[in-house]
Amino acid sequence: MLRIALVSLGILLASCSNEEQPSTVTGANGSAIGEIPLALDPVLDTPVRGIMVGYLNQIETDYDALASELNNFENRVGEFLDDPQTSTMNAMRSGWLNAHSSYELTTLHRYFADLILTEEDSLALYQLQYQMNHWPILPGYVDYVAGYADSGIVNDINVSLDIPTLQQQHGAFDLAEASLGFHVLEFLVWGENLNRQSERPASDYFVITELNSAEIEGGMELEQLSNNRRRQMLVLNTQSLIADFNKSREIWSLGSENLRTNLTDMNSTEIVIVLLEAMTGMLTEEMLVRSLYPLLNGEYGESIQSPYSSSTQNAVSAQLSSVERLLLETTTDGGGSLDTVLVALSNDFEEFFYQNFDASKECLVLLYSTLEIPEDTNVTAEAEFETVECINLLTNMIDNIEQIKITLSNPI
Repeated sequence: MLRIALVSLGILLASCSNEEQPSTVTGANGSAIGEIPLALDPVLDTPVRGIMVGYLNQIETDYDALASELNNFENRVGEFLDDPQTSTMNAMRSGWLNAHSSYELTTLHRYFADLILTEEDSLALYQLQYQMNHWPILPGYVDYVAGYADSGIVNDINVSLDIPTLQQQHGAFDLAEASLGFHVLEFLVWGENLNRQSERPASDYFVITELNSAEIEGGMELEQLSNNRRRQMLVLNTQSLIADFNKSREIWSLGSENLRTNLTDMNSTEIVIVLLEAMTGMLTEEMLVRSLYPLLNGEYGESIQSPYSSSTQNAVSAQLSSVERLLLETTTDGGGSLDTVLVALSNDFEEFFYQNFDASKECLVLLYSTLEIPEDTNVTAEAEFETVECINLLTNMIDNIEQIKITLSNPI
């Protein structure tokens, strides 16, 4: 009953929040610039514009860092395939962890982009995001899993291994039937690893250069052997991920340039509201709706982002860090920050928001780093308590931001 009540409350709060959220800018949400009256002191207009410019610059910096981490991961993949052994596999795993954390640090930017881009560009970004980072995935759609040694595209010689074919296979019958993206790569690199102690062996990637008698008799070819196909699957997924990121960055760059050009069409109130909407959208969708609510109902497969590498805590930590950086580190030339603006609007913000923020980060990292997936769907009392605690802390954070949005949307 507690789980049902909390989920119902979460849905109700999200619904009420959506009704209260104002339309602020031209973007995929169909709203128009100029609908929100100026509620901030006009003296803040120039500093707030400086904060927006600083945030746009931060997005570019973060995308530069992500591009670098993706290239580093590609290099680690190449070194591993040239010499598949434990040390090079561990280096490849570190490359994936760094690249994925760098990607999750840009999650807030994607919610911001959805608010300011055209509907066409927003949909294009959504498709690319689905190809880059969809979760959960069905691991047996990709490669072997416990009890099914011949499952997956890796073992299905009727599926050609090339990027166009993998794009066609990606979500062909179900969204979770992923053949591309970070989490397909995660599974290819770590294997199923359900107990966190049975990582995929490097021998899965040994090059097979000779057919045995049974394979010769069956008419097999070397490129059809699972080890060789797995190697190809790893390379193609890495190449596709980098190509999709580059495409998404091109779309964003055009949108960013357009926003910079037309920034004078937005008043300072609208600028602050769109930044707050991006934060509440990410916190609500990524952490509550996609993860914590399903987790509370025992839907472990749907709620754990990175089960094979056991690194979900890294992702949520990066996402929260992006909010913290926008509030405190994105500053104007004079040193002003979004945090100083919000503190001026709410006496409670400085004390209660960061109190809940720090506790949320600690709660989520602890929850995901220690969570053990049970054999059944029943949530343990300890896991339920920790999940409820994280939900409450996040809800408090979101409520702090929502109250400021309401104040800005309905000036006296």
